[in-house]
Amino acid sequence: MTDDKPNRNNASYQSISSVKAAKIAPRDDNLYAKKLFLIIDNVPEMQRAVSMTLSTFGANKVEYATRISDAFNKLGRFDFDVVLCDYDLGNGYDGLHLLEEIRERNLIKQSCVFMIVTAEARIERVVSAAELSPDAYLLKPFTGEQLRVRLERAMRRRDALRVVDQSIMKDEYLSAISECDKRIAARDEFLLDFMKLKGSLELKIGDYLGAQSLYRDVLKIKALPWAKLGLGKTLVSTRQYDQARELFEEVLEENSRVMEAYDWLARIYEAKHDTANAKNTLSTATELSPVVVRRQKKLGEAAMQDGDFATAQQAFTRTIDLAKYSTYRCPEDYAALARAQLASNDGKAAQQTVANLRREFRNDPVANWVSTVVESEVATQAGQPHRGRELLDDAIEKYRDLSPMLNENARLELVHACYKSGREDAAVHVVQQMVKNNHDDELLLERIEQVFNQVGRPEAGKQLIAENVQSVVDLNNEAVRLAQSGEIEEAVALFNKAVDELPSNSQIMLNAVNAILAFVHRKGWHESHVARAHELLERARRADPANVKFQRLLVAYRNLIEKHGKTQWML
Repeated sequence: MTDDKPNRNNASYQSISSVKAAKIAPRDDNLYAKKLFLIIDNVPEMQRAVSMTLSTFGANKVEYATRISDAFNKLGRFDFDVVLCDYDLGNGYDGLHLLEEIRERNLIKQSCVFMIVTAEARIERVVSAAELSPDAYLLKPFTGEQLRVRLERAMRRRDALRVVDQSIMKDEYLSAISECDKRIAARDEFLLDFMKLKGSLELKIGDYLGAQSLYRDVLKIKALPWAKLGLGKTLVSTRQYDQARELFEEVLEENSRVMEAYDWLARIYEAKHDTANAKNTLSTATELSPVVVRRQKKLGEAAMQDGDFATAQQAFTRTIDLAKYSTYRCPEDYAALARAQLASNDGKAAQQTVANLRREFRNDPVANWVSTVVESEVATQAGQPHRGRELLDDAIEKYRDLSPMLNENARLELVHACYKSGREDAAVHVVQQMVKNNHDDELLLERIEQVFNQVGRPEAGKQLIAENVQSVVDLNNEAVRLAQSGEIEEAVALFNKAVDELPSNSQIMLNAVNAILAFVHRKGWHESHVARAHELLERARRADPANVKFQRLLVAYRNLIEKHGKTQWML
């Protein structure tokens, strides 16, 4: 247990607490008085020492977090301007891992400063040079003046990005990109920062050619690692795998701790069906950075594809342990572990995993359903086919009611179990739904294909996927043909019917909105159609706010509403 009393022999504590800086009286124009600070440190005396130093600058709004869970709780509740985070957060978790999760979950605004505080001189070798790097790091022991200089330099740069905060927090990425363009054209003092932000936003909305052009422009100015990494991502997205691999390898030669480069290298190997190299790349990454849930899960999946069930079990076990007290905790990870155990012919361990799942998610209907699916596979493999079939029939019966709450991993578990128990009819029904609602999601379609490979039905899987993708394409093309031939009302009706049949298909939803906007432009205001467009845009925003088509249609929709003066329908 940590002693809350200050350790007077601690050099870090002494260096901060003995600062003789003149206290800056808080005024309305004081830079620090306007900022909300978060100090993340598991040593209470360090929290107090840093807080006292900040108070000498005029800061009077400071929050604290001792544990990682505290940090996430505070970040979810408050709009921080500055985060000062200790590097060592305990249990193998560090400030860089925290920053990665924070950025992934969009918990801080673009103008928020994130500074790492550490007692280790090696931090210069550890800090990633990629997009998720902190704004600054500060070595312990440090003086108040050193803290002030670093903070003011970082705050000044981050304050420049305040112009995009509102747009990004509202998922209005085209507006944020437009603001970046203005600053870039004006040769802003923070030109490279705005170029970096614009590139990341273009990647987010899927404008890969725009991002590619931007990153090439940056590299003409300076060979920055984040620009190489960004360019590599655009090349992967346009399937230029060999060029992308060279860039990621070059980034890692310069700094072996740029963790994103490993993730993207693994994606390239997966796309090339090189399961061994995908697994080995992620294994290296998890050795360097062992506490990132997402990466451990990807290692488990890659190991399963490579037939290395021992590594898969280790990775999925680690995933469950790391996610246990976080927002990443989910029942599908237990199902993945059980499947790895079954693949190793360890039915007893798989049964224990199912029991753990039921116990730890006892009041969760989805988790109970997943448990039933996995338990059916355990029973079947244990030589109890009747019991396995009974459990699977129960899961299939409940699927219809639970379907809206099930993610793709849970659905794939059902498909896997159905093929193992001879219920091809139910498996085909689930796959048809998944493919038709996600006909343009290449990564998901590849995962569906992998399930068919695992159950020994590769050709059947390819045919089923192709037929259902084509059915959606044909429906979409027919509606577009109607619109282009002037039969706009018929096109709207067909798209509306398609949305009712495929309620989760984002592209169909957005095409329906597009048809409605075209109808209003040509025929005039139609309250019911506009209400439908409003509903569909809200659904699309919840499902995939970064979708570039959604972003463009949102702008077009707002222009139409303004033109007709119907502000009650504004989004």
